[in-house]
Amino acid sequence: MQLLFLILHDKKQMEQVLVRMMEAGIRGGTLVECEGVLQALGKSGLKKPPVFGSLQQYLNPEDDDKSRMLLAAMSATDIEKTHRIVLEVTGGLGRANTGVFLTLPLGFTDGLTED
Repeated sequence: MQLLFLILHDKKQMEQVLVRMMEAGIRGGTLVECEGVLQALGKSGLKKPPVFGSLQQYLNPEDDDKSRMLLAAMSATDIEKTHRIVLEVTGGLGRANTGVFLTLPLGFTDGLTED
């Protein structure tokens, strides 16, 4: 078993990924709203670091559209299927502000059911 962390900035893409996962028989997980550090700094009243001024042109601090993070424990086979789905939906994660896909091995689980 592995724990999947999937963060996508585009809400519609996350919805598409979730639907495609369900269609592929991959179920379960938790969806969490999140925001990047630069977005949080852009909204804060704190003094911005010097590099922030040059990066601020790429951000819209007024945008309330948060990123979505999917946490899901799944088998290596389902991880591979999910990764293919994510790449098809997003066109790849290599572009800035698209998303992140990573996994961690799980040594112990409790409360997970297999359908």
